Amino acid sequence: MVALVILSLALFTVFFREPASGVLHGVQDVGARILAPLQSGSAKAIQPFRDAWNWVGDLFGAKSENKRLRAEVVRLRRAVASELTTRSENEHLRQLLDLRDDPVFDDASDMIPARVISGSTEVWYSTVTINAGSADGVQLYDPVINEEGLVGRVTDVTANAAQVTLVTDQESFVDAVVQPGGVRGVVAGSVRGDVNLLYVDKAAKVEPGQFVVTSGRNGSIFPRGILVGIVENVGRQDVELHQTVALRPAVDFRKLEYVMVVKR
Repeated sequence: MVALVILSLALFTVFFREPASGVLHGVQDVGARILAPLQSGSAKAIQPFRDAWNWVGDLFGAKSENKRLRAEVVRLRRAVASELTTRSENEHLRQLLDLRDDPVFDDASDMIPARVISGSTEVWYSTVTINAGSADGVQLYDPVINEEGLVGRVTDVTANAAQVTLVTDQESFVDAVVQPGGVRGVVAGSVRGDVNLLYVDKAAKVEPGQFVVTSGRNGSIFPRGILVGIVENVGRQDVELHQTVALRPAVDFRKLEYVMVVKR
């Protein structure tokens, strides 16, 4: 072993000291020429395997990156949805609180904010359930409004929830007046969810676009001046004593989320 080490050192010493045309340099050149084709061939032979390995690595890397990006997109969408929901809720609540300053209502402290937590599954009835009940001061027949207008009235109460019958319900009747003009009638819902102003004098002049508001008369549970709907068209028949006025409800019940209960 020691002899091999000494021989190797001697060869290295001679190799570096002899000129480029020396014997050892010649041997190196011959060996390089002999081994070069073998090295080239082996490199070409294993290149496809290297390429395949690199491709597999890149594929897994791309899949991992794609998964990360998908997760990031989902997170951002949730964040945006949450932000938009919060903004919408804040806007609704702000508009509801603004109702406290509406001159229609005598005492702003007698208003209870609530959120709609469910809707009726019955075909014949139009009701919603809110998350405020007798424990919050809600009582039977309290009017319910939102920033758009009249929603309905409380028709059932528990400690922590209440049922609200909407103005579109067939059992709903609201004494109302057309403005401008002062023409009186009764707003009634229907099985189909249509809202009409009934018992309008046949000679009274009512035009599309006029507002229909609560009259506050005849012992009505609803304060005077709450917007109920807007006149869409007027049906006049010679054989009838009254004309029927079709209304578009002031409240968009498809988007009903937050309401105010007005304590009587």
